[in-house]
Amino acid sequence: MLEQIPQDLLGEVQQATSLGWLLMLAMAAVGTIVIKAALKFVSLRLEKIRLHFKGIADDIIIEVLNHTKSWAIFMWIMHGIVQSTEAASPAKRGVFIAFVVLSALQVVVWGLRAISVWKEGYLKIRVGKDRSAASAIGLMSTGIQAVFIAAVILMCLSNLGVDIAALIAGLGIGGIAVALAAQNILGDLFGSLSIVLDKPFVVGDFIVVGNDMGTVENIGVKTTRLRSLSGEELIFANKDLLESRVKNFKRMYERRAVLNFDISYFTPVEKLQQIPTWIEGFVKEQDLLRFERCHLSTFTDSSLKYELVYWVTDPDQGKYMDRQQALIYKILGRFEEEGISFALGSRSLIIQSEELEDAPRPLVVSNQHGQDVAH
Repeated sequence: MLEQIPQDLLGEVQQATSLGWLLMLAMAAVGTIVIKAALKFVSLRLEKIRLHFKGIADDIIIEVLNHTKSWAIFMWIMHGIVQSTEAASPAKRGVFIAFVVLSALQVVVWGLRAISVWKEGYLKIRVGKDRSAASAIGLMSTGIQAVFIAAVILMCLSNLGVDIAALIAGLGIGGIAVALAAQNILGDLFGSLSIVLDKPFVVGDFIVVGNDMGTVENIGVKTTRLRSLSGEELIFANKDLLESRVKNFKRMYERRAVLNFDISYFTPVEKLQQIPTWIEGFVKEQDLLRFERCHLSTFTDSSLKYELVYWVTDPDQGKYMDRQQALIYKILGRFEEEGISFALGSRSLIIQSEELEDAPRPLVVSNQHGQDVAH
């Protein structure tokens, strides 16, 4: 067919085609320079005002602007120009393929930078200097990046006309097989992410899990390590730890304390009535203590039982024991002054003799140890 076209006419067509492509390339290059300069100007303006905003949205916008590549802008402009011309179909197809591939690469760059900014901002705001939490967040961000890249690749192949239905089905079956084979590892991995994100406890907290207790020393990808009160290290799988009931004493802002004591039945009623008032004063004299109530709560076989309830406004165990010890000393001292005795927990038997010639016999008290006491 080309042999039937005059050579001079063919040369003019080829020359015109070459000039057209050169013109389109020049237009795309100029447009790229202008748009890149505009993005740089906007980024610099945002850098000046970013300190007035909280959050990471402005940081992500700046990163996206700074990492918008010149080759991507060039290809976007070039694709638009070529699609609006009468260029040959093979040329349009080649430009379209380059447009899809380079656009996908640009989206990957944007996504990876946005995920990185989110990770750094989250670690700075929410996690701080917790290395174990930082490692878990880093692992999570890596997983998100892998899923994002895979999704962009599939979208790119779909736009290029590749049938990805069978590929997705194969990936789904393979993913199920991998998940079944590594379900324990994946369970601990997601447990680690749940601990980091939900924060039921952090490093340094004192927790109780079942019959075990200790201070959290490390939150790893698979296990969490505690240091028990007796010194040994306790290792829990993250999955098992989340399925258990965890008591976190570090977040106990106040401690409710209950103190029970038994008073002898031989104590006069007047003094029994004064005991709650005395004890309320003792509690209020102690710093970090807040009085709630003190009552004669019940009768027992051998004593009168009092119940004291107060609050310690500091969760520290040592401070709680110091205040309770001082409170007990004050109670003991006052009872000694008033002649009030505590019940010994023994069962007493009182025998009243019959009156003989107006001379009563002494009362005999026999306790549970077989000892007789005359009254």
